[in-house]
Amino acid sequence: MSRLVYLDQNAWVTLAKGSWDKERYPQEHSALTRVVGMVRSGSISIPLSFANIYETSKVNVPHRRANLARTQSLVSGGLVFCGRRRILAETLAAYIADRCAISRPAPPTRWFLSDLWFEAVGDYSPESYGFVMPERLLSFIRQDPGRALFDYLVFQDEAVRLEAVRRYSAGSADLISRLEARRALVAGERVALRKRAYGARLVMDELDFIFATSRDLGLDWSTIADIGSSLVRGMVTDVPILNVERELVVRLEGQGRAISENDLRDMIAFITVLPLADVVVAEKQFVNLARQAHLDERHETTLLTSIHDL
Repeated sequence: MSRLVYLDQNAWVTLAKGSWDKERYPQEHSALTRVVGMVRSGSISIPLSFANIYETSKVNVPHRRANLARTQSLVSGGLVFCGRRRILAETLAAYIADRCAISRPAPPTRWFLSDLWFEAVGDYSPESYGFVMPERLLSFIRQDPGRALFDYLVFQDEAVRLEAVRRYSAGSADLISRLEARRALVAGERVALRKRAYGARLVMDELDFIFATSRDLGLDWSTIADIGSSLVRGMVTDVPILNVERELVVRLEGQGRAISENDLRDMIAFITVLPLADVVVAEKQFVNLARQAHLDERHETTLLTSIHDL
């Protein structure tokens, strides 16, 4: 089975430069040639994340966006990592079932990947999306996922694209203000205490989802006491997506500089893909934070800071 590689947006920009002009960007073109060769040989697969798709959609210069979209759609084949909620649902259920000795069927191999690009945000269902996609449309997308992704990134309505970027930035600004407020409250506290506090916050934020998951497994949980302190503490350690979020957020908050929107996107991507990918190529900041927390060792993920090292 091919190894799963995740590239952050800077790595994709490097490959896109190599696609655009091999004379002007010989090193980038060489990297692109090697990556395409590994993909074609089947030795690696390179799914995209929501962060990749959003950052490409955000590019305002049409020809730059088209070149980046072309590179991503061809190299990834339109394959994406599923969104945070889908991954949390499966791994949380697996954790509870294991701790409570509940038998449940194993998920399909690489259940966390999708050939529907929009499932990088959330799994499609008429209930969750609020509208029905005809089966004929879904089948059409699955016939050529890369082309469907390219068409979305390049030919979407301009007014809709700009409004989506505006809304995302507004939501990011709100989240950053809350993170900065919490950061001020725990300033000066030891890392161990901040980890416990953030872990408790994570569980409280997901409590309704935890109860819903437990009901699907046949458990009648309705309070924290029903779950038990041991199980609660274990969730933020043994459920990978919660573990990575706690470790990264606490360390990001501990830095002296202000948190940016770009930090949020990188963090969301790391939280989702680090426990699942075999190799992650990303900026030094988050690679260093992940290494400080030994997340690469815990999840057996190789962390690189340059596409040239792949």
